[in-house]
Amino acid sequence: MIERQTGRNLVARAYSGIDIDMDLIAPFLSATHTFIDKATNETLKTIDTETNRYVWLANDNLLFVMAVSKAARTGHMRFLLEYALNEFMRNEIPDGSDISSVLKEWHGNPESFIHYADFIDELVSQFEETDDSLVASKSMDSLEVYNHLFRAIMQVEIDKKTRKKLVDGINERLQSLIETYPFLASVPVDEAGIEVISIDVHSVPYRTLRVALEEMLKVVTDVARKVVDAMAYRNMIFEHAMPYVKKDMDRIQIYAILDDVIRYMF
Repeated sequence: MIERQTGRNLVARAYSGIDIDMDLIAPFLSATHTFIDKATNETLKTIDTETNRYVWLANDNLLFVMAVSKAARTGHMRFLLEYALNEFMRNEIPDGSDISSVLKEWHGNPESFIHYADFIDELVSQFEETDDSLVASKSMDSLEVYNHLFRAIMQVEIDKKTRKKLVDGINERLQSLIETYPFLASVPVDEAGIEVISIDVHSVPYRTLRVALEEMLKVVTDVARKVVDAMAYRNMIFEHAMPYVKKDMDRIQIYAILDDVIRYMF
């Protein structure tokens, strides 16, 4: 937790797995954030270094930063930052005072906010304990999004002969993918549709699942474009795919699936 005007640490905590120089992080990030404010109207909230990712939240007086691994789930880190910053404003500012007055009277003693530092320790501990369930939740969200996308594609209006050709073509192309990602063998692909929701999210690492789903979307759309006539494919996009994408845009953007949709479907 950094005072923006001076770059002083109100609270500084280090946890396992992140190698940083604690003496340098406050002035560096305070200066960086000031530069971002002056240089652009865009809201930049992360910076990647060679080994770490810096995620932050700021108000007029404070800059709360977490240095995390690049594999960390940035969306959840932002939630933790917002929650922790709100807790500071709620519990560390005396009644009848404000943050500016508190910072003006603070002489830099790191023990001044020891109770808040303990709160941060507890927050990080809870995050680590719930990490597995958070990954499973993220995997399930991704499965639901891709399931809707596959459902939209398979709703294309074609005759039975063409639909059989579409299904056979997808199954044939998926065989090599199943060799790389065996869990895809559990996914039913038939005239009724494609149901990736059947994948067990607890048995597949999130990154592996995402790569497999992206590759599967690439296969399905490629086969569909070759088998289905252009007008039928276009109608499917406008009548089924685009309405879903618009409806679930927030989740699609959170999990960075929009690029896949544009690259392969549209």
